[in-house]
Amino acid sequence: MLVRHNVRFVITLVLFCIWISGWISVKNDRNFADTNQVFRVQKRERKAMSALQQLLAQKIPQWRDEQKRMLAQFGQQNVSDVSLAQLMRGMRGVSAVICDTSYVDPQKGLLIRDLPLTKLMDRSAEELFFLMCAGQLPDAAQLSDLQQDILRRTEVPAYVWRVLDSLPENLHPMTMLSIATLSMRNESAFDRATAGNTAKSDLWQPMLEDALNLIAWLPLIAGKIYQKYLKKQPPMPASKQSDFSDRFADALGFSADDQPFRAFLHRFIIVHCDHEGANASVLTSRVVHSTQSDLYYSLSGAMNCLAGPLHGLANQTSVRFVMEIQREFGGIPTEKALSDWIWQRLNNGLVIPGFGHAVLRDVDPRYQALLDFGEQVCPDDALFRITAMLGEVVPPLLQKQGKAASPYPNIDGISGTLLYHFGMTELEFYTVMFSVAQSIGISAQLILMRALHTPIFRPKSVTTALLQQQFATNSQKR
Repeated sequence: MLVRHNVRFVITLVLFCIWISGWISVKNDRNFADTNQVFRVQKRERKAMSALQQLLAQKIPQWRDEQKRMLAQFGQQNVSDVSLAQLMRGMRGVSAVICDTSYVDPQKGLLIRDLPLTKLMDRSAEELFFLMCAGQLPDAAQLSDLQQDILRRTEVPAYVWRVLDSLPENLHPMTMLSIATLSMRNESAFDRATAGNTAKSDLWQPMLEDALNLIAWLPLIAGKIYQKYLKKQPPMPASKQSDFSDRFADALGFSADDQPFRAFLHRFIIVHCDHEGANASVLTSRVVHSTQSDLYYSLSGAMNCLAGPLHGLANQTSVRFVMEIQREFGGIPTEKALSDWIWQRLNNGLVIPGFGHAVLRDVDPRYQALLDFGEQVCPDDALFRITAMLGEVVPPLLQKQGKAASPYPNIDGISGTLLYHFGMTELEFYTVMFSVAQSIGISAQLILMRALHTPIFRPKSVTTALLQQQFATNSQKR
């Protein structure tokens, strides 16, 4: 009898355990289904290496060897001296970051992997991402492979929409974009890799995985923010276009027939996709990632930095300035009237938005590319005509004043004007546009940082008292 009862107890216990494990499994499956995580992770971990991944796997060991040789041969040589003025004024002109994806030449302007940006205006965003990552443009098969890989990823995790829906409708669009980006850390392949047994030499691969996901998702998320919270329209359905800029245009609600806007958006993305490694927002992303925080943390940090008035809001400021001129003169002024008005403004100590550059000492080729495009599509637009006139009138006046190191118009002086022309009159959204484009270059830079084992950023700080003591000692020695 006792044996029979024990047997029944054991059977009951086993059945109960099976039921519990099944219930937990169903619950977990529901949770994972909700985040779309298991399907994506397992499916992609099983698939063969992409063309870009294969090429990087070949090149990264060579780049590491080159870096080791340089350190062994030149490791103790100085790269840049720092003056007190530079230290106190934002480190202007100090070489402090190695960035191979792009470089700003003072005369030639922006170079992407040593290629002038003006030679890349007809390339797609995916081609530039491939170029920045691998150091060479893709062939047709490699480009198709990359575009199809990104297209397969365009299902944004469902919880991201719920996160956005829970936010106040009057929240700034950049805050929404940053929060949405942070929420997607749940998808971080890099986070799982660092928590597991992935070798240090292989950590660039989950970084690439996260980058491809974000490149697929950010245009759709930005599109929802624009449609629902600024245009008060239902979000557009997910686009199946293979091209990054076309998917972005679809998400923003522009029709397939609106080819002038699509041509502009393509150029907007190209000119904003990368700009060295030490501008404020990109440097922020690099510092964050140097701690081995993932791409989601790093990009969100860049977005928060870009939202500052002295950085990513510059094109909004330029558009408002052009509108101020239009109101002042009741339309388009003559060159003489505008010149006199600008000169008076300079004499009153006021800044002229959209001019000057930290590095460039000539006209910004990005500005020129968009100006030329504007002359084709909207030559009679009042704001565009004023913007073009400013580009002619202001540089000689800044040179006459003698204060500006670079008196020429920059990209911020034209990009906002064209956005406004195409009906995007919600100025607070312009930084979101900038950020989506910039995510391409930041992603490439951080993949390479991880591939080359870039250590944590840790420069030294000094006190004002120590500097005063040092300078006093130096003076006595003389």
